[in-house]
Amino acid sequence: AILKVHAKDKSLSPSVDLTAVARQTPGMSGADLANLLNEGAIVAARQNKTEIDQDDIANALERIVIGLEKKNALMSEKKRKLVAYHEAGHAILGALMNDFDVVAKISIVPRGPTGGVTIFMPSEDRLSSGLYSKEFLQNRICVALGGRLAEEIINGKDNVTTGTSNDFQQC
Repeated sequence: AILKVHAKDKSLSPSVDLTAVARQTPGMSGADLANLLNEGAIVAARQNKTEIDQDDIANALERIVIGLEKKNALMSEKKRKLVAYHEAGHAILGALMNDFDVVAKISIVPRGPTGGVTIFMPSEDRLSSGLYSKEFLQNRICVALGGRLAEEIINGKDNVTTGTSNDFQQC
């Protein structure tokens, strides 16, 4: 409902699903949501679009939550593979868990302090209740450590990187 208020003066593509946007923005205030749509408009304008589409809003959300895309960041093939395996580790463990959110996006594009990101979409029930089961919280710890586990499997336990430090903080 709040998103609709902030979207009324924006030129949104008919394909924009505000319900999906709301699911991706739990805990955001009205001002945060207004900022998100304004950022989406900026993303669209930079591409000379006349309407804001779902991708523009998704890019704006990533920019706000994770940080600016590092367009000039050069990643070696070795680092790109490492980040890809790391993010895949999160996604695979998330998919294997009975009580966990679904993967919405995986990216190995560096943003802010991250080399990559795996974004999960909360279920309707979890969003509406705001309650988390013990199983879900345990699964969250497992998924957060999935990147480290993937690095260990691919590179050996003595070659795990400091990229996993943020994952430990999430736990």
